[in-house]
Amino acid sequence: MTRQWLRQLRPDPDRPYQDPAIPPAAVTATAAVLGPDPVRWALQTADAMAAEVLEQVPEHGGGPAPLATLRRSTESTVLAALRLLFAEGSGDGDTLPEEALESCREFARRGLPLDRILRGVRLGHARLTRELTSAVERYVPAGERLTELRRITEELFSHADTHASLIAESYLAERDRWRGSDEAARRATIDDLLAARPVDPEAATRRLRYDVARTHLAAVLWCERADDPLPAAERLQHTATALARTLGTGHPLTIPATADTAWLWLHAPDDLTGLTDRVRTDTDRAPGVRLALGPPAHGTAGMRRSHYGAREAERVARLAPGDWLTDYREVRLVALATTDPEHARWFVHDLLGPLASEGSRMRELRETLRVYLAEERSLRAAAGTLHVARNTVTYRVKRAEELLPAPTTAGSTLELRLALEIARAELG
Repeated sequence: MTRQWLRQLRPDPDRPYQDPAIPPAAVTATAAVLGPDPVRWALQTADAMAAEVLEQVPEHGGGPAPLATLRRSTESTVLAALRLLFAEGSGDGDTLPEEALESCREFARRGLPLDRILRGVRLGHARLTRELTSAVERYVPAGERLTELRRITEELFSHADTHASLIAESYLAERDRWRGSDEAARRATIDDLLAARPVDPEAATRRLRYDVARTHLAAVLWCERADDPLPAAERLQHTATALARTLGTGHPLTIPATADTAWLWLHAPDDLTGLTDRVRTDTDRAPGVRLALGPPAHGTAGMRRSHYGAREAERVARLAPGDWLTDYREVRLVALATTDPEHARWFVHDLLGPLASEGSRMRELRETLRVYLAEERSLRAAAGTLHVARNTVTYRVKRAEELLPAPTTAGSTLELRLALEIARAELG
């Protein structure tokens, strides 16, 4: 027996939908059983679960990488629950998806308390139960509805109970393994440095096997989905080694942050001229790896400063995926202006009005106006940068200015340029 009504599930067009955080193979496997629309419903529900967990248990967050970890966990869990319900309990419900297991291990390494993890599990299953209850009321005939509600509630409760037990077992095993490891001692030292707690430089250098008293260049590396047989950890290590080779500064300090993200510190080269271009052209990065660079900074305080610059560059890069390399020094204004995302969106729409609309045509007009202003209103320079005719720039700038809420004036140019830079990061 199978629950055919699950194949009628449809995503809510009024809710946001993001590309899946889990590997494509997991999505394809469930789509082969239930169909593409139920899978999109599941992913949409899972991301709503992640948002609710993050709001109620903020310890799960802390940046783009931890959020991606949480999304992988909720997405894999919801897809597994749907397969189990579709098979009416005859599926494999006594194991956790690998993505959920890896998330649990990561939580243990980050020191997230077990009770907060289990709180997130309860919140997630409660949200899934509410969403499925609404689906039963929509897709199951009235005469069968009460019986079906009772059955799926019992199955979900049993699934949640098993899920929580497996999470606890996996967490405790990883915590015990982690506590005695050299990796844990290194991570503890890094945590102290990043929290600006007092650290003995000589002791930190010995433990990290990296001289903390020099000038540092921090980086964040992360893997996006790519069809490559190499695991994410190997691709990250390959790129970290290649970056160090490009800069010629010796072995880097690499700290795994999540399953597909690594933090990196290198000793900054003496000559910083053209550093970003050298990294971009000479680094043999692995497929699907992206990199964010922080600003060079000195000593233990500099390790913290450069790292947080790299984290901000990573955040900006994830807003609008594009170039594989993002240098904080090139995006620091946008990073500063988008620290409060909601306020930044208000600012963009206030300044740009209809020009902030989505679509390729609006994107083209915004980019032309942005370059034109960056080139100090030189039509010739803007045309050269954009590789278009001068008349094309003239037309696009005129059209863009017509869409602005008010005429562009010298006094508003700074705000307008900032709004265009933010829009470029968030809207493309």
